[in-house]
Amino acid sequence: MTFANAAELVRLLLRQSDRHPIRAVGAADLKHYEPGIVRSLRNRGILVEREDLRDDGAVVFHVVDDGLVVVDPETSECERYEDALDVQTFDIDIAALCRAIREQSGLGGPGPAALSARVWRLGRHEGHGRAAEICLVRRLREDAAQEIVDHVRGAIDGESPVALISLGSCDLPTAVARQLEALRMTVARAEDLLRDDPDLPFALDLGRIRVPTGSQASDARLQIDRIGRRVIFEGIELGVEPRDFDAFVMLAEEAVAAGGWVPKDSLSATLQASTGRESNPEQVDRCMNRLRDAFRRNTRLTAVPDNGFIERKSKVGARLTLSPSEIAFIA
Repeated sequence: MTFANAAELVRLLLRQSDRHPIRAVGAADLKHYEPGIVRSLRNRGILVEREDLRDDGAVVFHVVDDGLVVVDPETSECERYEDALDVQTFDIDIAALCRAIREQSGLGGPGPAALSARVWRLGRHEGHGRAAEICLVRRLREDAAQEIVDHVRGAIDGESPVALISLGSCDLPTAVARQLEALRMTVARAEDLLRDDPDLPFALDLGRIRVPTGSQASDARLQIDRIGRRVIFEGIELGVEPRDFDAFVMLAEEAVAAGGWVPKDSLSATLQASTGRESNPEQVDRCMNRLRDAFRRNTRLTAVPDNGFIERKSKVGARLTLSPSEIAFIA
């Protein structure tokens, strides 16, 4: 029999952990995975066998080894069946899951700790000059966003950037996502960050997270108003099109954080989210050209380089060539 790999089992646990009030997985679902992996999860306390098996009102079920024993409480007669998978259930221990993610992802600082029924603080991620508090979030939806923010900011310094790692889908409306950004919070999906490392199946690639940046000097050369969606350069508002604004913010955040390149795939995903339409490499190229022209074609600006402060590299991406000290986020 061919078994599914450990990464797929971890993805199943993440999806089930996002559900309420279930947070459990049936033994029938676990039979598709290598027994040694399942056994290791039980040993770590991530999977906990549920003892109160359901009954049909007339008989009581018990699991003995891999068999199912059905007992008539009136006569004490027993029948044994070889397959207990239909009734055997394992609860997912969220605390143990958080410990595994924290340990294998190399997090430091405080944690793991439950901040609410929806939020767990995993720890602090640092690397390449960036740092952020990492929180695991269940049921991240528009109607719960404010509650989640309140619990996070009640436990974590409001000046610290925070990455909310959703156990399930996190398709928040653009307006809500912008509000989170203004509060120095970013959102990512746990499944998208898994490294798929067979030796560290719970490890997340946290280096892929865009860490929110904070406000800097108000006299910075380039100022970006996230809420008003304006770009101001040397005191002059640039004509950045609404569809291109989020891509420009991504370039600026990367320039402030590390001065590195923003991958073309990331820019494409941002354009798709901004426009609600499928994006492709040609659209990314056109977006970068429009952003360059916002600088180059503004007659009130002088000494604008030919590349409009945006450098591009084929098959890699783009970057903003301004220094971190020249960039500020004013909202």
